[in-house]
Amino acid sequence: MSSTSAPLIHLPDVSDAERDETCDEITRMAAGLPSIEILVGTAELARCAPLLSGDGLLTRAEVLELIVPIVETLFDPRATVGIRFHAQLIVMLNFPSIPESLALQAAFGRRAGEAQFRKIARLANRAERRGLSLDEYIEALASADEIPRDIPLRLFLGEIDRKPDAARIATAVALLRRSSALAVDPLRPSIFCALGWLMWAQGKRALGVGYLSEALRIDPDHAEAAGMLFHIGSHQPAWVRHDVKR
Repeated sequence: MSSTSAPLIHLPDVSDAERDETCDEITRMAAGLPSIEILVGTAELARCAPLLSGDGLLTRAEVLELIVPIVETLFDPRATVGIRFHAQLIVMLNFPSIPESLALQAAFGRRAGEAQFRKIARLANRAERRGLSLDEYIEALASADEIPRDIPLRLFLGEIDRKPDAARIATAVALLRRSSALAVDPLRPSIFCALGWLMWAQGKRALGVGYLSEALRIDPDHAEAAGMLFHIGSHQPAWVRHDVKR
């Protein structure tokens, strides 16, 4: 289900030709599955090489491990972030748990991303053994209040007074806003989830709520956006509360 009401947020201007090119790239990527093409900056190539040197299909854990250098490429001043890279981001962000993980890595750095993706790989393997999708398994854990309260989760919930990297967040927000502008409406809600959290992490809770509300305007059944909106709308991160007190 989707809504046809007016958009709640303003996105950067992109041309119809740029949006069409992005759609063509996404279609090409989908047609090539299960083979995948990885675009990363030069600085990240060495980290990817060991994973891409084999002949067989990558495991789920290996695919998740590759997402870390993709995200780090956002912060490489020498990297060219063009239409193909934005298409890759759009596709990537529409997989379960990736918006949260990308936002966490953008805010707190590579190590936070690596820890989060290792956790996702473990959860995905457990879900598969139970015959569930990752989303179904996480929902079951949440209902039973059994999601491990590890450091990545506590950072994501804003429970730890550790300030995020403001420059990385600003870079990620600018690039994800352009990705959103290049994406068609059905692919935008998951990108807005990442943007909503990043705004909240900056202490801009109203803007975070705006992005998540826009995600739900497009897709009222988007569970990820609904859950994040509930949390963001009622909490400030510990690092923001600490700054206010000072």
